[in-house]
Amino acid sequence: MQTVHNGSGKRVLLASAHAACCLGITLATGTPARAQTPPAPPATPDQPGPHINRAIESIVVTAEKRRVNVQKVPIAITALSAKTLATKGITSTADLSAAVPGLIINNAANVGNPYIRGVGSNLFDPSSEQSVAMYVDGVYIAAPEANLFSLNDVERIEVLKGPQGTLFGRNATGGVIQIITKDPSQTPYAEAAVGFGSYDKVTTSLYATGPITNTLAGDIAVMYANQGQGYGTNLTTGAPTFREAIGNIDLRSKLLFKPQDGTKITFSIDYAHDVETNAYQKPQGTVSPFTGAGYPGAYNADEDLNTRNRVNTGGVSLTVNQDLGFMNLVDIAAYRQTDVVYPFDDDVTPLPIADVILNDHAHNVSEELQLVSKEGGWLKWLLGSYYFKGTGAYPEVYIDNTLQVSDKQVTESESGFGQATATLFDTNFTAGLRYTNEGQTFYESAPKLYTESQAVDRLTYRLAVDREIVQDIMAYASYNRGFKSGGFNLLAPGNTFKPEILDSTEIGIKSEFLDKHARLNLDAFYYNYQDIQVLIPIFGGTIVGNSAAAHTKGVEGDLTLVPADGLTINASLAYLDGRYTNDPNDGPIATNGAALPLINAAGRHTPNTPPVTASVSASYVFDTQYGTFSPSGSVVYNDGYFWQPDNRLIQPAYTLVNASVLWTHTNGKYSVQLWGKNLAQATYYIARIAAAGIGDAQEQAPPRTVAVTLKVRF
Repeated sequence: MQTVHNGSGKRVLLASAHAACCLGITLATGTPARAQTPPAPPATPDQPGPHINRAIESIVVTAEKRRVNVQKVPIAITALSAKTLATKGITSTADLSAAVPGLIINNAANVGNPYIRGVGSNLFDPSSEQSVAMYVDGVYIAAPEANLFSLNDVERIEVLKGPQGTLFGRNATGGVIQIITKDPSQTPYAEAAVGFGSYDKVTTSLYATGPITNTLAGDIAVMYANQGQGYGTNLTTGAPTFREAIGNIDLRSKLLFKPQDGTKITFSIDYAHDVETNAYQKPQGTVSPFTGAGYPGAYNADEDLNTRNRVNTGGVSLTVNQDLGFMNLVDIAAYRQTDVVYPFDDDVTPLPIADVILNDHAHNVSEELQLVSKEGGWLKWLLGSYYFKGTGAYPEVYIDNTLQVSDKQVTESESGFGQATATLFDTNFTAGLRYTNEGQTFYESAPKLYTESQAVDRLTYRLAVDREIVQDIMAYASYNRGFKSGGFNLLAPGNTFKPEILDSTEIGIKSEFLDKHARLNLDAFYYNYQDIQVLIPIFGGTIVGNSAAAHTKGVEGDLTLVPADGLTINASLAYLDGRYTNDPNDGPIATNGAALPLINAAGRHTPNTPPVTASVSASYVFDTQYGTFSPSGSVVYNDGYFWQPDNRLIQPAYTLVNASVLWTHTNGKYSVQLWGKNLAQATYYIARIAAAGIGDAQEQAPPRTVAVTLKVRF
């Protein structure tokens, strides 16, 4: 680990403040809320009205690269169908924290940092891939600026908890968020929606699918959002702050080609243009070291530069599924690109001390090849390879209109993996192995020419055993190792950091009973987390190091009941205890930005690790002569957590209350949904940071919002 001294005071100030900015919070809403897809009308067989005796919804997942009922997979998974997303008001990836125990998604600065069970990454460069890997239709989303987005045409979401070192080995130390969108259909269908909400928010959406030829089908999904008013105001400039959507557009289209039995080729293209004006402010009880100004009021800012984050991102992918008789071949090739312009006031004051404009760029190509055995028999297996080449760069970083940085990192990674499950004596034994070889090169073109490279190879693995004890009750145990690759801090040339390693031991039970009207899943785990990548403050800046180690243990439970026709109740509870066993180079920062002596954070709580998270939700569907009604509501509790290793800045405990009422016409073509979020006006934060030389700063999470959505189906 190197300490970098830089002659530019403004540059290291940027490194300090922006680095600290990326310690984030749960339930961020950096992308706009979108119109929901309500439950289909009672006539559809998979979502009947109350007159039909229905069991708990069954979800098939691809967590092990093959289609299996979620209750049969020996992994801790939260699976959310499109219907569940609508019921719980999940409209963006940032909202997932409200539905997944132990999940926090930060939204500090202009990046998204997911944490599962306290494991995540607070690094922020466009080259800084996350410890919780995100995939859309099997394609890895590498850029941290691109993983906070609205959910459109979604079939289901799978959240895999714990290291996924074999089948999802790309930086999946903490887990995987896998989003599966709808495939085009040969049956023509279309739906359009418009929504009106608080703060003059307008959302519109359109989804259409149908045949092009007998063997080719296509679809298109379009969404638009605009929030006319901000939650607050910049007291210096008069501009609105916290406008979370300014002319946002999201597009996705697929072509599905089935030329013959056993062949399926899918081409996908997507593009998103998102703009928001979330801004930092001084927290309650603190003052600026530059002006002495304090807290400007909820959602307000007091800065000479208006914050405005613009993210343009998109990509293309081609997926080939081919039946080879004794096995299936799957090939996923993709290209993705993200471009960001992010002007912000780094000093959080009305003075032009450090006005920053970050220009971020990231692009990558990837290809994954899988050979998957057919179902049946005593042995199931999968072999695969994965190639990734990505570039993350700051083409230009300006401070007070002066070019300070032009840096990039190029990563090239190759891996081979395999996993097999043998069934012996009614027990499944699983073993998996992945070998990864990776090289990274750093380039600095301004203010000087500088190049540095590093390489690493790692083995990660999985061992698991599961058995159906009695019908519909399965017990499992597993041992997994995952790793997250190292890299370079683009704002501090010469600072390299190593990969981090996480070993997990886990046991669990998945069960269904009462004729599939009740489901109870329980699991317990223990993590040994080594070489944790952490931001280390130094005087006038930050570096990235691997000095920290931690142990985390916890238990989780999820209960779903269908006690009566049309009524579904869900309750979840998670307990976490994460503590550093060693962190000798933790550099606390005082409220005014003064650097305090280094401490060893051993024994202190790991950030983003709430001791208790819990939720209760209920939905009810009933028919009347006027149509079908479906009221629903949820209460989500978070016990609070610490933002940084020194455990000074805290997120106090909070409770979120969300609710909605959906009416669907008897013909199923028309529906109206009234919904509200944060109805109890809970105060919580999407970011709280302590920056060297700057002091404390924060961004508050959205206030109470209500809206109505009108939908028509064709």
